[in-house]
Amino acid sequence: MTVRNKNELKSALSSSADEIVIENQKLVKQLRAIKLLRKAGPLAIGIVIAAIPLLTFTGGVSLPATLLGFMGASALPVSSSVVGLTVAIGGIVLIGILTDWEEVEIAGVFKLRRKRKCA
Repeated sequence: MTVRNKNELKSALSSSADEIVIENQKLVKQLRAIKLLRKAGPLAIGIVIAAIPLLTFTGGVSLPATLLGFMGASALPVSSSVVGLTVAIGGIVLIGILTDWEEVEIAGVFKLRRKRKCA
């Protein structure tokens, strides 16, 4: 499935698709930030998931400060991307990206691929 904007991404994530190709470079940039967040480790992901309900109350201000301790300077673009995605596609959908999908980039093509469930 191919997506070109955040609304299509939200629909694709809710569908039964196993692979989503992202064609919008701004959206790719935001999703790359999620990839950086994964590299920071499970604690950083947990902080983001815990902060999602608070983003609407704080306007996202608390997230950069919290992540700064874990990720250093790379926390600022990551946190702004996470806030932008949360507002655009919703917190539950963003949690799905963090838990159910992996980012794959091959030859300049950015894809989200559904993680395999272990039986």
